[in-house]
Amino acid sequence: MRRNIMCKGISLLLVIVMVLSGMIPAKSAEAATSSNIKIYNFIKILVSATELEIDKAQASPYMKAAMDAGIVKEVDFKDDEAYITRMDAAVLLNRADEYLHGDTVDGKLLKIVLEQRISDINKIPEGKRNAVAKIYTKGFIVGKSNGLYIQNRSFNGYDLLTTGDAKKLIALLKNTKGRAKMSPDGQLIRTTNLPKNAKDYPYILAAFPNSFYEMKFMYQWAESNYTRVEGKDYARPIKVNERMKIFETDKNGRCIYVDDWMKKVENNLKYRLNVDYRAIDNNWLNGLRNTYFLYDIASADKKTTDDIKEYMPYVKKNHIVIKSSVISVEPSTLYFDNAYRVRVYVKFKISFKGEKKPQDKLFFVQQFIRLKNISKDKWFEGVYDIELATANGNSNGSDYAVFDDSLNDYFYKGKW
Repeated sequence: MRRNIMCKGISLLLVIVMVLSGMIPAKSAEAATSSNIKIYNFIKILVSATELEIDKAQASPYMKAAMDAGIVKEVDFKDDEAYITRMDAAVLLNRADEYLHGDTVDGKLLKIVLEQRISDINKIPEGKRNAVAKIYTKGFIVGKSNGLYIQNRSFNGYDLLTTGDAKKLIALLKNTKGRAKMSPDGQLIRTTNLPKNAKDYPYILAAFPNSFYEMKFMYQWAESNYTRVEGKDYARPIKVNERMKIFETDKNGRCIYVDDWMKKVENNLKYRLNVDYRAIDNNWLNGLRNTYFLYDIASADKKTTDDIKEYMPYVKKNHIVIKSSVISVEPSTLYFDNAYRVRVYVKFKISFKGEKKPQDKLFFVQQFIRLKNISKDKWFEGVYDIELATANGNSNGSDYAVFDDSLNDYFYKGKW
């Protein structure tokens, strides 16, 4: 570990070469200001916060203490007078946090975050991705929003860190209550400006507006001549796990197949809202068919397949193209209403040959479709509750699939 290992002229040349070759964004070199913090100073503050023993007789006492504790490694930096990036800060913060508290991130959650929650994770060098994902999961650095209903965030790992932000982050090593709150599947939770019915949900996500949550559950629309009992006739998302005792469940009482349910709903919408008359084929047919539930009665199951087959020639004849830009299936909204339903947000547009056509012909749907104010070749948004069920009365949960695939704007009362 050496400081200012190269002369300024050579360093500048290397930066220019790296920027031009795409190794680092030009933004990193240009963004450095007096407010940014240098690597050595970041390490100094980090060592003090970690309360490591410092030998001031050493030439670089803070660096030596950090290396002895394993927080800094010999290969980490060529020049510790350079400004520190968010991803390098994440690497050091994670090591310091594990030094103090151990490795507390669940392996399954880490995998979800790496695969689904950080949109620009592939821009970060592979050796640093785990540390970045852990710091994200622990609520240290949660990046920037990618927009409403988007279930991942941008980390912007090459951005430089300011001294003020560095101090705030390092304070979170001890102040664990000050860290951002994350959902069990690695999404940022918000705790202010909550929907009126926030108590009905296990948590409220930062990426979803109040209107998404405040749309009534299906059981709230139906009239009844008797008093409904929660846990028997219905269950809000906060209570839905209590309905799952008949299934194979995890330690929290949640069916272990819920992730599979969510994937079937997501795939169902991906197939139905991504249609191209030039490419629709048996792979599309089989993919969509696999998202719907099975009666295990040949005639009933054949009907679903036949319905999809009947839709395909209509798509080709009318040059139908449906393209989605967002499909968000949110598992924390899962509730019970004689079956299980999960809330989704979709954004898509449709084009076709000729004039206006019936919606139940343009889109594949087995149940009901009513899209208000949808226009050809224009983006359209909707929030819907998709039902999951099975025909197997002794199901352990593994065979649940899409039953009611309705896209009905009658229920949504919010504002976009």
